[in-house]
Amino acid sequence: MHHTKVKADIGLCKVITDLTVKGHVPCVPLSEHQPFDLIVVMHNKSVLRLQVKFATLRKNGTVEVRYRRNWADKKGVHTESYSQDEFDYYAIYCPEKDVVLYVRNSPRCPKTIRFHDSANNQAQYVKWAKDYLEI
Repeated sequence: MHHTKVKADIGLCKVITDLTVKGHVPCVPLSEHQPFDLIVVMHNKSVLRLQVKFATLRKNGTVEVRYRRNWADKKGVHTESYSQDEFDYYAIYCPEKDVVLYVRNSPRCPKTIRFHDSANNQAQYVKWAKDYLEI
């Protein structure tokens, strides 16, 4: 499965399932031209905008998250970073762990999130997946 649109669809479905199981209400926007993929109504009735990402587990037990959008047109392939005001959280689906991670959209988003201990057992400054399981 290499097609990016299929991965995006799977990620979106997994995030919707995860939010629903946790008692939140996911809502899909009518237009795909929004900077977010989902709206979620939380337990406390607050509303958050989510950008869904699909991130594969690497051999070292981490997922690397690319906080950017890509698209192609007649002028070529383009890459652009997201701005902080476009949405509230990234919802990152990791298929190998079948888990969704929720990362607040900020300039300090972790680039790497770790599931397994590192080879050198470093723990300081490590961003552990278990700390991103709730929105």
